[in-house]
Amino acid sequence: MGTWGSGPFENDGAGDLLAALRAGSFDIDDYCGYVDGYLEADDAQAAVVLAEVLAVAHDLRPAPPEFEGFDAAAYVRSLTEQQRAWILVTIERAIADGETSELYELWAENGPEDLETWRAPVLARLEGLRAVQ
Repeated sequence: MGTWGSGPFENDGAGDLLAALRAGSFDIDDYCGYVDGYLEADDAQAAVVLAEVLAVAHDLRPAPPEFEGFDAAAYVRSLTEQQRAWILVTIERAIADGETSELYELWAENGPEDLETWRAPVLARLEGLRAVQ
């Protein structure tokens, strides 16, 4: 059984992605090719974590303890415009509905209250990022 929580870093996939970012082994291009069709949970979780990286780099939130040893601003400077756009588009798809996103569907199965507990902060982060992009 994996770790599962409503926060952006409360799942195993987020921990793995952060470890790969710190190690310099994460390749966003492995994800960016997927912009159409149904969004798998792992891809949606990656976009949620990367949105947090963007938010820290743009001073929309303080760096969380999970970012120790990772320079979010330097990472964001290394991203292309297309890669940053992928993060925002993927976040939009992740929180849109169960027809678009497996992660949304999984949260919806827990009921509307759990869905909104997960979805509301992600939506707020997306709106903040749209303002600075």
